[in-house]
Amino acid sequence: MTDKFFKINFTSECIYLGERIKKGTFKPSISPQGKRYKQGRILTGILPVPYSTITGALRSLLGEDAEIHAIGKMTKYNVEYMSIAPYDSALVAAKLPITVEYLSNVAGEVYVKKTDTLPSLQAVASGFVMGGMKSKGFGACKVGSINEEYQPKIIEQEGRFLSRIYYDDAVMGMFGIQKENIVKAYWGYLFRRTSEFNGYYQKSLFEQSIVKNSYDFLVEVMK
Repeated sequence: MTDKFFKINFTSECIYLGERIKKGTFKPSISPQGKRYKQGRILTGILPVPYSTITGALRSLLGEDAEIHAIGKMTKYNVEYMSIAPYDSALVAAKLPITVEYLSNVAGEVYVKKTDTLPSLQAVASGFVMGGMKSKGFGACKVGSINEEYQPKIIEQEGRFLSRIYYDDAVMGMFGIQKENIVKAYWGYLFRRTSEFNGYYQKSLFEQSIVKNSYDFLVEVMK
């Protein structure tokens, strides 16, 4: 029998996850316009909601010391662009406009591991906020439904990993991922907080990695 999770279905008008600059455009670090997505090596219908992003968002809502472990994916989205002119309070004037790429009309799923120390998720039903540019109205997520007894199936065959998670035995184990079941890894780094103002970049398993014996909501079976 597999572990149980809270499955949260959410929508958002606009989300901006991470940041990188390319050809004068501020792009999210998670974007279907990225090189690997364009080359067709990643399933562009699904984008990751990293462990660090959603776990941090829920801890901001429920308490920074809350014992929460969550991960997710975006299953529907559009890519849009917006020009904004950041305000410089020292100069009392707006800076030159910048172009920002973001995701709009987003729908997705979040999975929260059920544990004895998990706090009540009642406040989550009213929604949560994740990602960057919150001051511009980005990242507000509405919760459509919460399945409190979601029990995933284990996919024994190899499949493409659909999210991002710390390369850490304890964290990966929360979601049924074992190091010996990682067939092919694509590495990256996710920020890991150690206190309110400090943290470091943790080596992490990224989407497109090939894994086996994993939960069905985290993999797409290879054909």
